[in-house]
Amino acid sequence: MSRERHQNGWVVESGKRIRKWIGHWCPYRPDGTRTHSTVVLGLKSKMRKWEAEDALRKHIESETGQRPKCDADPTLQWFWENAYLPSRTWGPAMVSTVTSIVNRHILPKFGQTPLADLDKLELQKHLNALAESFSRSMVKKILVQYRAILEEAVERDLVVKNQARNLAMPPTRKPCGRFLALEEFDALMAQLEFRDRLIVRMFCTMGFRPGEMFALRWDDIEAGRVRVDESVSPWGVKEPKTEGSDAYLPMPASVQSEMDLWRGMRCTTSPASLVFPTANGTALSAHNYERDVIVPAAIRAGIMTAPPKERQTGDAKRDKATAVNFQAFRRTFATWMQRTGATVKDVQGAMRHSSPDQTLKAYMREIPAGVRTAVDALDRMFTERRNADTKTQGPLQ
Repeated sequence: MSRERHQNGWVVESGKRIRKWIGHWCPYRPDGTRTHSTVVLGLKSKMRKWEAEDALRKHIESETGQRPKCDADPTLQWFWENAYLPSRTWGPAMVSTVTSIVNRHILPKFGQTPLADLDKLELQKHLNALAESFSRSMVKKILVQYRAILEEAVERDLVVKNQARNLAMPPTRKPCGRFLALEEFDALMAQLEFRDRLIVRMFCTMGFRPGEMFALRWDDIEAGRVRVDESVSPWGVKEPKTEGSDAYLPMPASVQSEMDLWRGMRCTTSPASLVFPTANGTALSAHNYERDVIVPAAIRAGIMTAPPKERQTGDAKRDKATAVNFQAFRRTFATWMQRTGATVKDVQGAMRHSSPDQTLKAYMREIPAGVRTAVDALDRMFTERRNADTKTQGPLQ
């Protein structure tokens, strides 16, 4: 039985015309003896030596199941890939989201910096720079990962102090508050076919999330209500976003009528089949549906700005002020539901948020006409009171 060993192997250049990185290492046989093994890691023109060494360590890890030995002064990237990320118990969606954030915004800046050399001032400068281009939500996610990664490093006695613990959240750009006015909603509906009109109508009048909408099955449709108990994602079908998201949504009578028409247009309506499937019978992709159906229809309707043909790499794909997407549909639902006289608590319940603060800050938007009406009413209240007092006291001398 071989002993538990750690090795990093070594990397050499090879090739005459096309230079490659070749990794060498010596795996153990079951009897404890060693043999020599090599692996092609990549082209020298596309991979730096430290990247090849990192790729070799990962190869050794995958072959042996052992973690590579930690250097005396590990870098942030080494700690993230070999200690922090493997110790998380996240689901695939969380892993994808956090990995994207770290790979795009943290590792390019500090990946090769030893953990012990990370400085609070430099971390704060980085956050401040990101805040000039990204939303509060994104910057907050980056801050959370800084704190969590370094807290884990403290727990493992790799650093003495968490340099990110007292970082300040910098001011960020104003979040997008795009929602559809009634005229815009009508214009969008005029550009859609029957199925898509029904989908958009359900988004704006029932408060669906896209994953919930495209996971609906016919046995979820009941008289006057819809059951939400699944959500589709790129990683398959899962439970809804939160415990409170698993619920029944009231279905307006007119939407129920259109749903009955849609059922009659379908070839198969077995209880387990999807209500809005693709041509192959699989669940619609929210990303593809927004790109292929919603955005073109919104541009045709004149309620969304088309992306410039001369767009350069790095430029925003869409003008957020006019963007029509699923978030805009959720804001439309929250904002106009408020206009019907519903309380914040009512809207929170309909959107299945964990707190009314989330509903107020992220989704409910003031409607200019409603604000003017409220201001006029307040002015009348003060005016009528002042006039009443003047009649009682007489004219001012």
